[in-house]
Amino acid sequence: MKKLLTVHLVLGVVLSFGFLSAKAQDASDELEMAPDTVGADSDPTKPVALSVREEFYRLSRDTWRNAMILRIDQLIFSQKDLLGHRKGVILRGEAPLASYHADGSTRTGLGDLYGQALLIPSVAGNFVCAFGTGLVFPTATGDELGRGKWIAAPAVVPGFFFPRRGYAYVKVQDWVSFAGDSGRPEVHYLTVTPTFLWRVAEKWWTMVDGESYTDWEASDRTSCKAGFLVGHMFTPTVGVSLKAEIPFGPHRQGDWNLKAVFFLTRY
Repeated sequence: MKKLLTVHLVLGVVLSFGFLSAKAQDASDELEMAPDTVGADSDPTKPVALSVREEFYRLSRDTWRNAMILRIDQLIFSQKDLLGHRKGVILRGEAPLASYHADGSTRTGLGDLYGQALLIPSVAGNFVCAFGTGLVFPTATGDELGRGKWIAAPAVVPGFFFPRRGYAYVKVQDWVSFAGDSGRPEVHYLTVTPTFLWRVAEKWWTMVDGESYTDWEASDRTSCKAGFLVGHMFTPTVGVSLKAEIPFGPHRQGDWNLKAVFFLTRY
């Protein structure tokens, strides 16, 4: 476990500092952080050029799951809009290197790829409501690393923005399988994720969020978790964040989670 986490950490650090050095050199004379890029990696209405996300899930005393996820976004049909937003369609792709440890053994390989298209309409005052769908591809190289199903995930994201200070939104997404390995369980669950981000200083922000996970295939059981994040912008386009999550409730999934992100914005 330690060796695997070390490999993931080293890869993340190398990627992060490589991009960080290049961007810091280009932006060394920029003194003020761009208000519309602070916390951009957590804002579903803004694209990032690149993010590397490390996620560790402590499921039980001897069971854990880990993933290093590479994410790339692209904004198409773009038009300038208010509040630092651009209406258009944000395309997202995520590729995970996943690991699963149980009963003293660890399996590592490619996880399920994820794609998303989210339509960002015109901003009305400080309010925006984005909508679209995600798609999970059953590309995992092992049963422990993915669902083995094609999964459609329609989503709606109403949000309110506080100019130069932060934002709040609720992302509602339904995940339902429609094809794939007939020997694997069907998938149908709903996630509801309220999020509040606030800029506490020029280069720093905090975020609190929660998530409910209702499994329609398991007697509608609902699990919950709460998270707290701290983020820092090194330049107007390069940032990092660290987040801790605690699952809770009678059907909670795991003991604790830890996530770290390096990201490069497009603005």
